[in-house]
Amino acid sequence: MKRLALLAVLAGCPPKPATTPPLPEGGPCPAAAGVFTASYVNTGSGGHVGWVLPLHAMAVEPTAQVAEWSPLDATAASVSGVPAPPQGPLWLVTAAAPPCPAKIGGYYAAKLPGPPANVSYGVELDGCAAPADAQESGGVVLAAAQAPTGCVFEPPQPVAERMGQLDAQKHWQPPAKETPIPPAIAALVPPHDCKLPACETLWAVDQIDVESRAVAWGAAVNWVQITDPANVCAWQVERWSGVFVAGADGRATKLDTGDHALALSAALVDRGGAKGLLAEGPGEYATFDLTPTGAQRARATTWMLAPNDAWDSVDRLAPPCEHPPAAPAPLPKDAKPVSPY
Repeated sequence: MKRLALLAVLAGCPPKPATTPPLPEGGPCPAAAGVFTASYVNTGSGGHVGWVLPLHAMAVEPTAQVAEWSPLDATAASVSGVPAPPQGPLWLVTAAAPPCPAKIGGYYAAKLPGPPANVSYGVELDGCAAPADAQESGGVVLAAAQAPTGCVFEPPQPVAERMGQLDAQKHWQPPAKETPIPPAIAALVPPHDCKLPACETLWAVDQIDVESRAVAWGAAVNWVQITDPANVCAWQVERWSGVFVAGADGRATKLDTGDHALALSAALVDRGGAKGLLAEGPGEYATFDLTPTGAQRARATTWMLAPNDAWDSVDRLAPPCEHPPAAPAPLPKDAKPVSPY
């Protein structure tokens, strides 16, 4: 996902050296309810070029006659279930520029071919320049009284892994090495009767540390029944995953990310410590306020309806079951080859 790569850049990846530089001075991170994701779109002739703040999605019939891009008034947006946009000063944070003051423009509806066919709704953002790199089309919007120059995005770092790999003939090979799951997460993994060689247990765990203390984890464990090596689509895969936060005693608690499993994207950190978490999936994200004793979900947003195979990529560690790709929808003649989201 492009936005996950963006958050890594915002946070200053590659991984930090042993001596972490002091956090910058400036405006602090906002509460999690004031954290949003944004995208730069170029929909071609008759559409829109600029930053947008997606807020809502709704399924439509595949044959429905829906315009590629339609401005909406506030009444039409409300009828379609679009929530009100954030109020107060807004700041667009991107990889290559300081926080930019952004202003809310008009509502829009954008057709997404899917599957499933759906319409994404949101508001346009005015006042900020296009990204210097057309491939970096994502950003984060923070609702804050002053420029949040003292707020940084701390990305998760890999701390545990047991993964297979594909050889030159595209045949899956069992893991050759492993790193144990951190005890706080291992204590929560449900027991499973998985014995080699018929079953492989795979895992991947990321961790966010702030001031030398673990504050959050993203974890996935798969139990894979190995049958025909040439037909990975026939393999049965059971999955357990989630986003976890550390309590005052260091124990991990799984967060409620809604109907789908989301991936841990970043912690928002300022001189007061870790303030919030952002977790994302295909077309969805959730924000959480961090407290000394845990976390509380502040807001969840679905801005695009994604197919099931896209959600499989969030926590599937077994080799993907690849089907022939669907033919892409043609772009307008003058559209740039940049994904709207």
